[in-house]
Amino acid sequence: MKKDMKEMLSSEFVAMTGGLIVGLILASYTNQLELVPGILILFPGFLEMRGNISGTLSARLSAGLFLGKLKPRLQNSGILKSNIIASFAQVLIVSFVLGLVSFFAINIFFGVYSIKIIYIAVLAGVLSNLIAIPLTIATTFWLFRNGHDPNNIMGPYVTSTGDLISIISLLIAIVIV
Repeated sequence: MKKDMKEMLSSEFVAMTGGLIVGLILASYTNQLELVPGILILFPGFLEMRGNISGTLSARLSAGLFLGKLKPRLQNSGILKSNIIASFAQVLIVSFVLGLVSFFAINIFFGVYSIKIIYIAVLAGVLSNLIAIPLTIATTFWLFRNGHDPNNIMGPYVTSTGDLISIISLLIAIVIV
């Protein structure tokens, strides 16, 4: 019980610190972000998406590890492969839908027709996946191998790292598009 409490408390501290860092990064780029129509409509959903999908991936991997259906190492496993594919597909679909919602919102409310917001959302989703999925898998496996319960730690961890990765991915996607 004491071990679980320490794990949960430390992960919450990491999440709070990560949230502060992400807020500072976002505040420092506010002027540039205001130049992209619809980006502030896209942000909340995009940030929420990353933590939810990575958290779900970690929970599924943790369940497989505890049930003995998955080994805590990279291997050619059907369970691992299907979870990676599912997470990647979810991000692509949700990123596209978020881009569409932002596109229609700026078109309806502001009369701005900018399809770039859809490209930004999908590109940022792909970029964030390329970092977040391997990071989630590696951290979940490392925690399990070292005697920790990933279910206690990964929720707040993937939320804060997901926010950081999402912000950076969106900024990169804005520059590219």
